[in-house]
Amino acid sequence: MMTALLLYAYTQGVYSSRRIARACEDRPDFLAVTASSKPDFRTISEFRKRHLKALSGLFVQVLKLCAEAGLVTFGHVALDGTKIKANASKHKAMSYARMQKAEAALAAEVASWLKSAEAADRRDDASLGAGQRGDELPDLLLGQTAAPDQDP
Repeated sequence: MMTALLLYAYTQGVYSSRRIARACEDRPDFLAVTASSKPDFRTISEFRKRHLKALSGLFVQVLKLCAEAGLVTFGHVALDGTKIKANASKHKAMSYARMQKAEAALAAEVASWLKSAEAADRRDDASLGAGQRGDELPDLLLGQTAAPDQDP
């Protein structure tokens, strides 16, 4: 489930472990991937760190298979409802030889995802604190008393 979650999140442009965990609580697409499980951001981050090498190779294999099956293209696509006439081209289809050449690009794309995820987690840890989600209630609402030199 964690591998599927990371693959799906990265393909959706969600790299931060905290944002992935939040999406598992809020977004129906993430809930479907996780079968309504809601993993903690630390669990997601530790899983990625522990299995970084294996995930990198697996993601490249998945992208190669999807490209071979014609399920994905590489780049950004924007849909606005415009109807465009199209036709298939045998020159655009990816042969096995061309796919082997594209493998380096796939590996670079996966490395970029994993690097973005690590950077997002570092930024979140620096701004929120290593053990914090970012949506905790303030001390005032938790019943904590104010410091002695402050008015209540």
